[in-house]
Amino acid sequence: MNRMFYFISCVILLTACNNLSNDIQNLEYQPYCGIDLSHHNVVNNWSEVKIDFVILKATEGATYQDPKFKQYLKEAKSHNIKVGAYHFMTTSSSAEAQFKNFKNVVHRTDIDLIPVVDIERYTKGHRISKQKLCQEVRRFCDLCIDYYGTAPIIYCSESFYRKHFINGFEDCMYWCGDVNRIPTIHFDLHQTTIKHVNGIKGKVDYNRGIQPLTNFML
Repeated sequence: MNRMFYFISCVILLTACNNLSNDIQNLEYQPYCGIDLSHHNVVNNWSEVKIDFVILKATEGATYQDPKFKQYLKEAKSHNIKVGAYHFMTTSSSAEAQFKNFKNVVHRTDIDLIPVVDIERYTKGHRISKQKLCQEVRRFCDLCIDYYGTAPIIYCSESFYRKHFINGFEDCMYWCGDVNRIPTIHFDLHQTTIKHVNGIKGKVDYNRGIQPLTNFML
């Protein structure tokens, strides 16, 4: 009896997973594309950069500010590219201190797209509990709502998202950072691959979405 129950349970689970996988793979990406950049990337000629949006690294932790943010913001806008900004969140300082750093760099009128919080892993050697991590990210999101009028987009791998952000972050869009594979959970943006883009030295993160770009606008 136990073996039969186990077998039936496995069949049901596999069927559900296959159906989810088929649903995800049947999703059609929208026809726009975008990239994300930081000071590590070198833009040689913005006139050759044929994209719809760019998400720029603005800050990290409580004190770091990307030295290329303001320059790339101005140059991208001058070429009619929609611009967003992201904060790389660490576990070495409070959500309040990190949001203050982000807000001081990224003013409400600077960007076109919903802000992004990049929380990929435990950083700076400060490992904290899952509960504490979720509390800090949630606090950052709430501060974002207060200032920008919207919850931020959360960027991380699918496995990290599953572990920490499935519950309690339903008001946040999800940007999946897993390249070269289809996510198996709902996502809004996807870093589909890393590739060469004209006008930029080397390869960059290349992103696509499953809903209209207007849905990501502030």
